[in-house]
Amino acid sequence: MAASRRGRRNDVELQGSQLTLLITLYAKALDNRTAKPLLRDELADEVVRRIDYDFSRFQLNAGQISGLALRAKVLDDWAREWLAQHPDTIVLHLGCGLDTRVFRINPRSDLDWIDIDYPDVIQLRRELLPERYGSYRMLAMDVSDPDWLAPIAGGRPALIISEGLFPYLSESAARALVQRVIDRFPRGQWLCDIYSRLALRLLQRSWVARSTGARFGDWGFDDPREMEEWHPRLAFVDEPRLHERAGLAGLPAGQRWLYSVYDRWAWLRRLGRLARYRF
Repeated sequence: MAASRRGRRNDVELQGSQLTLLITLYAKALDNRTAKPLLRDELADEVVRRIDYDFSRFQLNAGQISGLALRAKVLDDWAREWLAQHPDTIVLHLGCGLDTRVFRINPRSDLDWIDIDYPDVIQLRRELLPERYGSYRMLAMDVSDPDWLAPIAGGRPALIISEGLFPYLSESAARALVQRVIDRFPRGQWLCDIYSRLALRLLQRSWVARSTGARFGDWGFDDPREMEEWHPRLAFVDEPRLHERAGLAGLPAGQRWLYSVYDRWAWLRRLGRLARYRF
């Protein structure tokens, strides 16, 4: 159950990588304003309208809007699959930003779901997003901190979601994070997006870095199975075929064609992809 909050925040004081959370929030809001939204994130749209910020500086085009919305939709769909089969699971949403995933999926109230991010980001969530009751909670911690898992009980299946997180971590920090989490839980799934080293170099020269001052890592994966080397229990499951996802019929023909090209050409998929792992 959620309780609405009213009011308007006069300013959003974020810098660097944290500022990029506004880009993904804005993309989902713009997707919601299209005739046939992919994600239908009405709450993201509502939050954007309440923030006193010049979102137009991001100048998102139609491809970027649909791409970010589709990324979120795939991860949502995967999460729903896992939750339907594992009712006793705990969900850890790492680097959650202002993402409204817990509201989109709307799990039952007694399911343990923890949204985790820096303290100032969590404070923003408290001010801008509705309250949720039951077993939902937020944890104001840096996931690179070795102690962030201390208040979280292990011993049961876990669903880990890290959307748009790995590019901002060093390779050693990302590896340590994966190892700590898998050591904590007996089994589970990890849902994430991964990028090649070339993709992160290009991203560092992109409008995202220029407009926010964000810094990206200098490492990456050309093959999603490379991440299996980080832990003996970690195994790659699959990646989505984007052009086959439900809901794409509302996109312009050119965008649908681009997704089909992406799925066919391995060198494009190496730049960046969604991946599902088990442990």
